[in-house]
Amino acid sequence: MIKLDNSKNSFYFCECADWSTVVESQDANSAAKNALKNMLKEFDGNVSFCMRVKKINEKFEDSDKLIRMDKILADLGMHKESKSLSEIMKNI
Repeated sequence: MIKLDNSKNSFYFCECADWSTVVESQDANSAAKNALKNMLKEFDGNVSFCMRVKKINEKFEDSDKLIRMDKILADLGMHKESKSLSEIMKNI
C-alpha cells in the first residue's frame, strides 16, 4: 500500500475477529467498505463481518522505530546500493 504525501486520504486499520488489514480511504466508513470488499474477494465471501476501524495517525510516536535502510538493502542482497547509501549517511 502506497500513499503519496499530497493525498487527501488517510490510512485506516480495520480488524475483525479473524482478520485485519490496512486500507487507504477518505473516511472510516469508506475504509470499512473497502476492507470488507477486499476480504470478501480474497477469501471468497468466507469472512467475519464485525469490524473495528481506527485511523492511523501519521505522526512520529514513541512506539515508532527508525530503520537503517542500508541494512535493509544489504539484507535484500543489494550490497552496492547499501554501500552507497551508507557512504551518503556517513557524510551527512
